[in-house]
Amino acid sequence: MEKTFKQVYQFKVTLKGIRQPVWRRIQVPDDYTFWDLHVAIQDAMGWVGYHLHSFHILNPETGLKEEIGGIDDSSWDDYQATPGWKRNISRYFTPENNKALYVYDFGDDWQHDVKLEKVLPREKNVKYPICLAGKRACPPEDCGGAWGYMDLLEILSDQNHEDFEDTLEWLGEEFNPDYFDGGEIVFSDPQERWEYAFGSTDDFSEDEIDEIEEELNDETAQMRAFSRDYLHEIWEKAKSGDMEDLSPEELRLAQIMKDHEDDFFNEFEFSDLTSDHEYDPDTEVNPFLHVYIQSVVENQLSEKEPIEVFQFYNAMRKKKCSSHDSIHLIGAILAPLMFSVIKEQKPFDIDTYKHLLKKYKTRNPDKLFDLLDKESKLYPHDS
Repeated sequence: MEKTFKQVYQFKVTLKGIRQPVWRRIQVPDDYTFWDLHVAIQDAMGWVGYHLHSFHILNPETGLKEEIGGIDDSSWDDYQATPGWKRNISRYFTPENNKALYVYDFGDDWQHDVKLEKVLPREKNVKYPICLAGKRACPPEDCGGAWGYMDLLEILSDQNHEDFEDTLEWLGEEFNPDYFDGGEIVFSDPQERWEYAFGSTDDFSEDEIDEIEEELNDETAQMRAFSRDYLHEIWEKAKSGDMEDLSPEELRLAQIMKDHEDDFFNEFEFSDLTSDHEYDPDTEVNPFLHVYIQSVVENQLSEKEPIEVFQFYNAMRKKKCSSHDSIHLIGAILAPLMFSVIKEQKPFDIDTYKHLLKKYKTRNPDKLFDLLDKESKLYPHDS
């Protein structure tokens, strides 16, 4: 259905903390929500959009600062923000109340000044939103915020810098910080972006119930995954090709076993491994744990949760690391943290997991296993 808005808001969006300013001038319909404006800013700037965001703006009706974000605060206990799709920009932006702060990626903390420059009549035969002007390229995702980006530019300016080659490899493509071409900007549909991020706009109650039930069953499913008999049963089905009655997770496990058939899932070795046996982590590979960890990683990649797993995987793939090896590198970070859960009966340290994924995604994959062996957060007794 054609939108019936009569006015457009013209904003200048400027990335803060960069010596040579990166900015865009855009026009959007006056009936936009903050979610819609977020999508327009992402597209105009060149961000990918897989991090959290928030707007900080004075509410002219209350006189108080308000945080408007991308998720409902009822699902995140430590994140209190009004969902952006529930607030229209016209309620907040006025010629007098014309400024807001837009923050993207709470880790890298990309801060943008958003200034309402004009409120204009809608022009006929113009498809909104549009980008009128801009300067310079958007920084690469996950490069460490404004300070990290300035360091990156310094490295790229010196071909003799010790990190020059690794930085080029991490970027994965030629990067020109001065490049900008507004004609290349494609604005996406905010509704489609919303559904991609959060699912259908239908009532979520049944889905939420299913999700809760699924989470309640996770512990039972994980314990079954450690059962030798259970895995042996899946392996027999994988060998015979009779996998019609396997669940999606069991199909995932079966495929992982087939991928490692040459390593340890041949008939002779598997029959030996099903005996009661403890595995020496220094000299042996526990195939059951190997399969389970790879399954967990693949599930995290599928769900993009935590998003740092997806980012790490993409960073490794850009460095020409195979999909299989990229998953193994994630598993090398995940496994020691899982051992702590199993042996010490303590909660999984998700914060350390995310931190290490961010820390090592810029490193050379050929050197990562050696670096992880020395990581004190994974092996505190060896440091």
